[in-house]
Amino acid sequence: MDVYTYEKSYLERLKEAEAVLLWENAAIPASQVRSEWISYIELYIEPTGWQAMWKIPRVICEDLKLRYPTIVFGYVDQVISEELKAVFVVTAVQDQYVHLPESNEVSLIDLWPTIQQENAALNVETTAECIDRLRFFYAHVWMPWDKDNDDDRDWVQMHLEARIQLACDLSKNRLSRPLALHMRTLLMEARYIQQRLDYLELDLSDAEDEESDDEAVELNDNGADPPRKQPKTGGSPKANNLNKSLLPVTDLMCLHLRLAIIRSEFEILENPEMRRAYSEMQSNVLKRHLLQRNRNSIGPLMEQVERKPMCHLVSVPKELQTQIELLTMAKKQVPAQQQVQLGNSLQDVLSISQTNDDILLSPGEHTIKFLEHLNDNGSIKGLIDAEAIIASNPELAKLPVVCSSDEDSTLMVINGDYTLSNLVLDCRHVRRGILLRFGTLTIRSCRILGDGSSSTQEAIVCMPQAKLKLENCVVENFAVGISLRSETSADLSKMTIRKCKTGLELLDQTSKLILRDNNCIFDTCKLGILADGIALPNSTEKTVALKHFNELQRYNEENWLGNCMFINCLRNVRAYNQSEQLLAKRTHQNLLLEDMDGENKENIN
Repeated sequence: MDVYTYEKSYLERLKEAEAVLLWENAAIPASQVRSEWISYIELYIEPTGWQAMWKIPRVICEDLKLRYPTIVFGYVDQVISEELKAVFVVTAVQDQYVHLPESNEVSLIDLWPTIQQENAALNVETTAECIDRLRFFYAHVWMPWDKDNDDDRDWVQMHLEARIQLACDLSKNRLSRPLALHMRTLLMEARYIQQRLDYLELDLSDAEDEESDDEAVELNDNGADPPRKQPKTGGSPKANNLNKSLLPVTDLMCLHLRLAIIRSEFEILENPEMRRAYSEMQSNVLKRHLLQRNRNSIGPLMEQVERKPMCHLVSVPKELQTQIELLTMAKKQVPAQQQVQLGNSLQDVLSISQTNDDILLSPGEHTIKFLEHLNDNGSIKGLIDAEAIIASNPELAKLPVVCSSDEDSTLMVINGDYTLSNLVLDCRHVRRGILLRFGTLTIRSCRILGDGSSSTQEAIVCMPQAKLKLENCVVENFAVGISLRSETSADLSKMTIRKCKTGLELLDQTSKLILRDNNCIFDTCKLGILADGIALPNSTEKTVALKHFNELQRYNEENWLGNCMFINCLRNVRAYNQSEQLLAKRTHQNLLLEDMDGENKENIN
């Protein structure tokens, strides 16, 4: 089943938005923008009856403990124009273990009208076109803080063209790679925060309504009215509601503060001149580092840039004797002729490392907010024995730990050949541990840690053409351990995937998987292996449960090799029937790729 998708140029997007938002000889303040879109959809969207796919937003998946992305099929019972929402009735789900209310109030931009409709009299093409315009505007043009803009200023004149131009520049990779990734990260985070704020404020509103109801009942407690309600956990209703809302209030404050910080930074980078200045500043920082390292060189800058591979040694503050021991350990691993640079922090080293550079990390916590891809045959290695990393009860304080600040969405982005070894990757504050875009990533003797509570957090995601090699590693406490998309490959040896909701995802039959030597273990996972789009002959079931990997292997003997063990998994293997898929393969891939760090390139050519 296919959905409507569009490819449009910058000029087309601009004209579409202007058709909705431009007044003749009059300014449109920020407060009026939403009203204009409401009037537009009232004219062009079918009010009821059309069928669509609902791609459930990440924030809702987290609240409902669903895997992300979850896509369901249904029809629109009513369009709520004044809220840019619709009442959506769910009629089919891909996963039989997904339980949703039959009727849901959803955002219009999360709906994708299907090409095939039961009611051919409906004008669904116009509806889909309208929703596409609305989705592009709220995904790429409107910012969460725009509603707070002054009403005496013309929002369209100030922002519309510049924002669409910025979306076009990001799509066409016209910005420097670090700047583009930084801006995409800011945008993704800002919109996620706004969604989270909406849900927390709704929860607080509900809690206040409950408290008001309890107080009203308490006032009448001495009369003939029914006695006041008592909370199930005991105690006074006021105390119960107060405790219930303390955490959301704290979360609201933190989220509002972070959104204010993002706004101040993004409003600077929104200006093309400031973006150029930012890129030049980053370039100058790199040049200063290179000049400092090559102070004795008299050659031109290009000769200084194209240096021989170097080894960077990064150590956290320790006693002198400990530092001497680390240098002794590093001496055994670095060739005598190779140059060594002592780095102040992993963040600084990543910003200046070049092709074939190696990085050695001391035990301790190394926090990064890296805005560039890791590539070009480099490596990061911890100065610790491999056995200490994969021990059953590791002491993290004594291990090399790479972690990220809590506002980042991905710990590491790999876009080439790279090697990670003898490390702990602490992903408890990110939505995704590693995004492998292209190239071959080799991971040896590493432990990758998730938060254990999120239903959407992923350890490793492999995009098309990427190759993954894992040896002697532990992946634990994620919603998804390893996700393989189309035309990817993974070679796993001596692997343990533990306490994950889904250990391994095979989202396409073109993905290749080798489980070597029967020493890959799925331990205490809710689901060991999920295989999507399998041709199950003579079966009308949406999913089929299997006990062993070799039972799944029969359906793809060319690409899925080897064997593994399942220990205490709720379900070992589950295969989704290709003939029972809700979405066509092409559409499914488009929706999967849509939010990989915000690089949705289908909207602008």
